[in-house]
Amino acid sequence: MFEFASSRRSRLFAAAEKLGFKFYVASQRQYPWNLAIDGGLVVLSRYPIVESDSFEYQRGIGPDWMAKKGVLYAKIAMADGDTHVHLFTTHTQASYGEVVITQPDVKRRLSQLFEFHNFLERILPKHRAAGEAVVLTGDFNVDSRDHVLRDPTKAKYEREVEDGVETSDEGKAMMAVLEGRGIDPKVLGPDNTDEFRGKTIYALHDALKERLGYHPVTFGNIVVAKDGNVLPRETVLTTRLDSTVMHSIDYVLWYNPDSKEHKSSIVAELVNVGVVPNFTPDREFTQISDHYGVAAEIAFN
Repeated sequence: MFEFASSRRSRLFAAAEKLGFKFYVASQRQYPWNLAIDGGLVVLSRYPIVESDSFEYQRGIGPDWMAKKGVLYAKIAMADGDTHVHLFTTHTQASYGEVVITQPDVKRRLSQLFEFHNFLERILPKHRAAGEAVVLTGDFNVDSRDHVLRDPTKAKYEREVEDGVETSDEGKAMMAVLEGRGIDPKVLGPDNTDEFRGKTIYALHDALKERLGYHPVTFGNIVVAKDGNVLPRETVLTTRLDSTVMHSIDYVLWYNPDSKEHKSSIVAELVNVGVVPNFTPDREFTQISDHYGVAAEIAFN
């Protein structure tokens, strides 16, 4: 939800408040003299946000230089006030069209994700108590699908489920960087020396992949006509270059390794997770965004 040169964000907040979402944090507003637009991050909550913070990544390259992308943090107090959810949402460097892991924009994206990891190292020891759930979500712009056709004799096009099981090299690198394990620097090219290795290791779970068994398409999805032709699912908000890329770039990452050590024996569990396309039939646009939404449900026992 970019705000620059519009009132869309304030209108969103007003509409959300009528639905009970009285608490929010958002990316810092930018002005023309900043030579930038905001990062487009928003957290809306029905429950009190008792702490918040944000971090702006190093500026992107190409068109992304204009956006001050980053990560937004909200510590949300649950109804009983005795436990919290630590929510992080991010928007990172984008790529356009076909992506090769040695591209400069991929390295910039991974360096931003390393900044995200360092932000976790600063925030979690300060604000998180044992047993409190941590959720990382947003548009990571890392495509975890490897786009290899497992059985070309059955289909000459990429299938969402059957061809989405394996993880791409960049998808593996993303998890290694966010967790703090670091990567082999040569993955990004023979001259790269950055390992992106953190001081603390966070064992993150890719909830969508673990629950569904494959990396779901969240951007540039397709429909297959009766004659076998592959057509873009969305054409109004997505560029022609990206309209059939079948990328999985939006995530719900879960962290709660000490879930049974909460001071009040409250156990937070991720009970449901999935993709929400948000189609808009009978409108001049087919979806409310060029991305599908991702959703998760947390139960407190």
